[in-house]
Amino acid sequence: MINASAPERLWTKDYVIVMIASSGISFCNYFFFSTLPIYAQNLSGSAVYAGLVTGVYTLAAMIIRPFSGILSDQFGRTKLLILGAFICSIACALYSFASGLILLIAVRALNGIGFGIHSTCAGAVAADVIPKARMTEGLGYFGLYGTIAAAVAPGIALLIIGSGELWRFQVLFVLATMVSFTSMIFDCFITYERNSENKLNGGFISAEQIRGDDELLPKTWLGFEYAVFVPAAIVTLLHVALSSVTSFLTLFALERGLGNVGLFFTFNAAGLFLSRLLCGKVVDRRGTDIVVIPAILVLAICLALVPFVDSLVGLYIVSVPLGLAQGAVVPAIYALMFNRCSPKRRGTVSAAFSSAIDIGYGFGSITFGFIAAGFNYYFVYWGAMLSTISALVIYWKGLATWKMIS
Repeated sequence: MINASAPERLWTKDYVIVMIASSGISFCNYFFFSTLPIYAQNLSGSAVYAGLVTGVYTLAAMIIRPFSGILSDQFGRTKLLILGAFICSIACALYSFASGLILLIAVRALNGIGFGIHSTCAGAVAADVIPKARMTEGLGYFGLYGTIAAAVAPGIALLIIGSGELWRFQVLFVLATMVSFTSMIFDCFITYERNSENKLNGGFISAEQIRGDDELLPKTWLGFEYAVFVPAAIVTLLHVALSSVTSFLTLFALERGLGNVGLFFTFNAAGLFLSRLLCGKVVDRRGTDIVVIPAILVLAICLALVPFVDSLVGLYIVSVPLGLAQGAVVPAIYALMFNRCSPKRRGTVSAAFSSAIDIGYGFGSITFGFIAAGFNYYFVYWGAMLSTISALVIYWKGLATWKMIS
């Protein structure tokens, strides 16, 4: 988006707009994560359906991501971004009419498709408009919308539904529809593709390169450049490890009699927020190794210490460095993926990154669930530590090889 002689501005109009639009869609995402399981259980009287409405949403989003990434590379990011927000708006409106479980599950899947399209294309848009020299910093700031939504939206949604009367859910559905539709309106004002088809981040690229000869581009497998697979494996392993915290820490605390661990997630989010603000600049100036290697080591140590914690204070102490490390390493790997792949294929890079997170959380939650049932939580968190160490080994060995041949 910028001339090589122009100052590398980060906070451009399109960058701010895509952050605002993504915040709206993310708020709706977290509105429903905390409340739709309650709605489904009220309809069915069974916790099975409460879990199903979450699972079908995640599965739909994960399935649509590769297709939306490939299509956004071919036909434009902004068009699909608007489509994703539109689908989310329709789904939020349809919740009001989903009085049966089958219809609710279908609408939930539709919502997952819209979220998958929007979040994938939004990451590609952000990478397009962020100066290459500030990629990690820009992606770190960009990811804060999800952190803020996760911290604020569930509380708003739970306040609205109160004791769970049907009319209260209707209010939430109307609010979510309005927020999603507003995000779609914001998306319509992203203009960089219309204004300058042949300018992408990192300098000027000819129209022939953007539209034309794919032989000029790196080879792909299933539409993904080979360069995404090693860092995607790292992201997957890290989120396998982190699933031990998101899915099982509350149960671990209950088993130990530690009480309510809500503040753990607050302190963890504070650490994540702080590191996203600070570490991106360090990575952009001094390279990924100086941040990624220590951050992964800190993650491994924190996860290994969890089974030995015997008080809430101990958990709170672990939560801050855990958040700092997570907020440092994830944007760094994300930026590395974008910087090493063709600008024309940033949609598929965003899809690969988001899919890696989905797979990591899903696989980790299932695997650690079996481990917790068959053994105990010591093995859950030691398994998470091993997953983290595996990510470090792949980064150190596999990514070093990839850097030399890419």
